[in-house]
Amino acid sequence: MIAVKGNTTPINEGKIIENIRALGIDMIDEAQSGHPGIVLGAAPILYALYAHHLRFDPKNPTYFNRDRFVLSAGHGSALLYAVLAMAGYDLEMEDLKAFRQLGSKTPGHPEVGKTPGVEVSTGPLGQGVATAVGMAIAAKYQQAIFNQEKKNFLDYKIYCLVGDGDLMEGVAYEALSLAGTLKLDNLILLYDSNHISLDGKTEMTFQENVHDRLIACGFDVFDVPNSEDIFALDKAIESAKASSQPAFIEVHTTIGKYSSLEGTNKVHGTPLSKSEITALKAKLHMRDIPFTISSEAIEDFQYQITNRCSNLVEEWNKKKEELSEPLKKELAFLENPDKSIKLTKFDYQPPESKEESLRETSAKVLSSICQKYTFVLNGSADLFASCKNYLQEQGDFGPNHYQGRNLWFGVREHAMAAVANGLALCGIRPIVSTYLAFSDYLRPALRMTALMNLPVLYLFTHDSISVGEDGPTHQAVEQLVSLRATPNLDVYRPGDANEIIGTYKTVFESNHPACIVLGRNRVPVLTGTNTASVEKGAYIVKQEERTLDGILIATGEELSLAEQVVENLFRKGYDLRLISMPCLERYAHLSEEEKEALLPVGVKKFVIEKASSYSWYQFVYDQKYLFTNDQFGASGNRQELDEAYHFTVTQIEEKIEKLLH
Repeated sequence: MIAVKGNTTPINEGKIIENIRALGIDMIDEAQSGHPGIVLGAAPILYALYAHHLRFDPKNPTYFNRDRFVLSAGHGSALLYAVLAMAGYDLEMEDLKAFRQLGSKTPGHPEVGKTPGVEVSTGPLGQGVATAVGMAIAAKYQQAIFNQEKKNFLDYKIYCLVGDGDLMEGVAYEALSLAGTLKLDNLILLYDSNHISLDGKTEMTFQENVHDRLIACGFDVFDVPNSEDIFALDKAIESAKASSQPAFIEVHTTIGKYSSLEGTNKVHGTPLSKSEITALKAKLHMRDIPFTISSEAIEDFQYQITNRCSNLVEEWNKKKEELSEPLKKELAFLENPDKSIKLTKFDYQPPESKEESLRETSAKVLSSICQKYTFVLNGSADLFASCKNYLQEQGDFGPNHYQGRNLWFGVREHAMAAVANGLALCGIRPIVSTYLAFSDYLRPALRMTALMNLPVLYLFTHDSISVGEDGPTHQAVEQLVSLRATPNLDVYRPGDANEIIGTYKTVFESNHPACIVLGRNRVPVLTGTNTASVEKGAYIVKQEERTLDGILIATGEELSLAEQVVENLFRKGYDLRLISMPCLERYAHLSEEEKEALLPVGVKKFVIEKASSYSWYQFVYDQKYLFTNDQFGASGNRQELDEAYHFTVTQIEEKIEKLLH
């Protein structure tokens, strides 16, 4: 298709695409690492999207009402960087030459915060698809808030490029099923359909009718038989934008287009040889000089973008001024990358008995927070009733009520976590819940939460063998240590109502990923716990009264168990200090002097936690000092399990007494 520049100078779109391809190949060749197949095959898709449809401003890459593009096929990063650089983002040729090098703005897979124009960190296939669904949900919720007062104030769309590998991953179809159910008509998927994966042709692994499957999920489906036909691509995208359903566009491409390896898996993830690049550039009508691209192609590409998007930010700023003061404050929260929330008051009333389950306490505290803050959204993977995080009177998010605060994910833990990442990337503070044992289902997305440093809160309940009769499939053992091993993630296991309040306060006043891990059983409110100390990660619940004979460390429901042990031993003449350690990660940030004051060197230390021992060896002399659990649980009531797994007061008390002699 030939477009017109200023109605006088013709724009050769093929030349722009050729330059994008050549630039991407040069980056891969310079790094001797990367994926040339998608660069050559999918370049027309990204060209058409950025030149003719995506609403953005390269000079203001974070302006809020921009359309978002997600490269779920993150191995195509060289293609994305080439497009961003030519489109006018802040990427110099030196940045492209540093592709995949340590400290560069062009890492091997896209990373949010590293490269202007990159909206999501992608790489693990399927994650980008599900994250894009979360971004579309965020947009729908925000539109429901703002567009009642000012029509079309917020109208950004989410575009996502996916490949065969993305669609094979289960997380993608979990999320796409949800997107169809929610009728997210602001979501458009562009399918780079080349029938090749890393190992070979997809006929060995992936033969279903993708169109029928997406239609069954509730998508409007379009087909572009030839990716080189820009007119057909544009027509399909325009139809998708006008659809009342989420849209799926299959674009038939040839992996490694114009190379001698085109159409084969050999061009997927291996750089081309020098002779191959020479031959390829001849076919592309490009000079065989690395990183030499046409200034005319860049100018034409940027002209098309400027022609559509030059007034977007100015118009947006005018609309912002017309908002009411309350909505201006709400928008300021969305636009601010710091999502910390200062919590000063909780409408929490403890029961008269001063005893309740931690998940019930959590429900009251969470409800109090969400009543005050609009952009805290809350969801569960079919476990609202068990995790106790359903927000009464806040409504359910759905196609008839996008203003609802409760997100029903169904039994889709993995998609839930990836969707939460998308919500956070669009300014929301999300909370998502499931059983701790099922955190394994969502771990890859949680890892991306931590990698992107997103303020997502994971609420995990039913946290140990104390779940009881449901048995070992539902009883968490190894999950706690696995979460604690995740970099950049704070894991909290509060022991009573005071610590739950302190945990929520600490989590919301930081701009950081976190997990809150809760038991299902009733526990007392302890006299020595307090809200303020949770932020330290560890503190003294009960001070020794005479000579310090030993220190007992506990978390979660086991804190009340530990207190009983300490009291019994005191009556026998042993004076122990009781330490609560609700967050090992925050404890690790204390100074050496603070750590020594809590846990002085040379004093015997014991730990009680109904989970893996591997979190605790740093504190104790050897295994004998740990009251932990390194085996799967069993089906039985809580009392039977405590006896069988040596977690009764008497069993622990007797063993500590022997070790103190």
